[in-house]
Amino acid sequence: MWYPDYVHEGDEAQLPLPPAPKAAGIARAFVREHLLPTASDSTVDAVTLCVSELVTNALDHAAPPFELRMAYANGRVRVEVSDAATSSPVQRSPEPSALRGRGLQFVDQSATRWGVDPFPGGKTVWAEFG
Repeated sequence: MWYPDYVHEGDEAQLPLPPAPKAAGIARAFVREHLLPTASDSTVDAVTLCVSELVTNALDHAAPPFELRMAYANGRVRVEVSDAATSSPVQRSPEPSALRGRGLQFVDQSATRWGVDPFPGGKTVWAEFG
């Protein structure tokens, strides 16, 4: 897949994402394409699902511009999703019958660690694997 405005330097890549529902699919494809040659299948699957959740969360609760960054070094993967909202994501405990609201729980359970780094005019939500 070809990504306009994609930047790749060494083991790091970044991709601006559109403020549209298709952004999560673009992010998943981008992660799979860049991690498949270097990471295990289970790592690729976990990172792909977490990126999908982080991007969807940004689309639902934040403001553009959105950007995905990914780095792979020494067997560790770090993904970051930045947006222009200053509010931090909130991990919820939805009712068992709820159809949504479990994204950050999945990130918390599958990533080695995750967090939020605020910056003037926005934030970066990141997760590390490995």
